[in-house]
Amino acid sequence: MMHEYRTIIAQAVKQQWVLWSLLTMGLIFLYYGGLLLVTVIRFHEIPNYLEIYDIVRVYQQIFEGTPSLKDALQILVDEAWVEAGYKNPEYYGIATWSYMLIPPKMFIVVVMAALVATFVVLSVYSRKQACPIGNRRRLYAAAGVGSGLVGMGSATLTWVVCCATPSWVVGLAMLGMSSSLALWLEPFGKIINLLGVALVLWIISLQLKSIASYAQRSKTN
Repeated sequence: MMHEYRTIIAQAVKQQWVLWSLLTMGLIFLYYGGLLLVTVIRFHEIPNYLEIYDIVRVYQQIFEGTPSLKDALQILVDEAWVEAGYKNPEYYGIATWSYMLIPPKMFIVVVMAALVATFVVLSVYSRKQACPIGNRRRLYAAAGVGSGLVGMGSATLTWVVCCATPSWVVGLAMLGMSSSLALWLEPFGKIINLLGVALVLWIISLQLKSIASYAQRSKTN
């Protein structure tokens, strides 16, 4: 069964390769561009600094300064590659808010973008095969919920009012949630990401099951 599912995905992506690629890249840029835009609108401040870190040198310093390999790896994965934000000149140039690109969070966003693109091309594929896959609007709505959960749980923002480390809960605080409640929810970020990915995977599995069953019935008829 898994082999059949992989074959269906491969066929769908191959037939709609351009669409799949554009959707994957577009969703990634849309997410990060939208995250920055929402932050700018929220604070009414245009970013006044951009830092692209020399990640090779940073990683080298981490390994040299951390005796434990386990600790070094834990520190390494949380290091930002790019940081932008607003440094308030009235407060000694302290960054009142910042926006970062951190590899593990970026990886989850890329995976989700690819999954959503796969969901879309499977929908197109099923239409071409005249295969019924249930209520398409509900499937698209569920995919939106799943990607929204990952988008929320993968935000890497800092705000001096909330906390100085990049966290998804900063977005909640920016929307009006109390800082104490937002920080209490911080450990649940990984669960939210997993729920979002699991939801989209479940939807894709429903699509694959419907397409495979329809193909089997067509062969027998």
